Amino acid sequence: MERRAFLATAATGGFVAAAGCLERFPGVGLDASLETTDPELRPQDPPDVTVDGDSVTVRGTIEYGSSSCGGVELAHADYEDSQARLDVLVVAADDSGWTSACSDDLVEEGYRVEATVSERLRRVAATEHHVFGETSSTTVDGLD
Repeated sequence: MERRAFLATAATGGFVAAAGCLERFPGVGLDASLETTDPELRPQDPPDVTVDGDSVTVRGTIEYGSSSCGGVELAHADYEDSQARLDVLVVAADDSGWTSACSDDLVEEGYRVEATVSERLRRVAATEHHVFGETSSTTVDGLD
């Protein structure tokens, strides 16, 4: 009998602890995709952010190492409900795994992130992480 009481208490505590956290899960009210393009900006330029209603476009150029083992990835796209903010992070990806047969070159590749936010949007923050740890960011405020 004590086991049932413990399980009931633990289950209730778990629901209470999770209450209010659903808005922080990635993907709630957000649809985002990344497409690689020819570079239109220099890697040292900050990302270009355009907002048109509920559509957000982020463009930029990422520098990554090894044309045979690297690439550009959308590492994070999340809508933060409490601040009505869209956060986008595009990174230089290392796809080498355990192989050591990667080329020793640097590549500049353009990208475009298209995001649709179904909620109110007050701020967009876009950040790029390049191959040697360089970062650049753009924040657009006052959208409401």
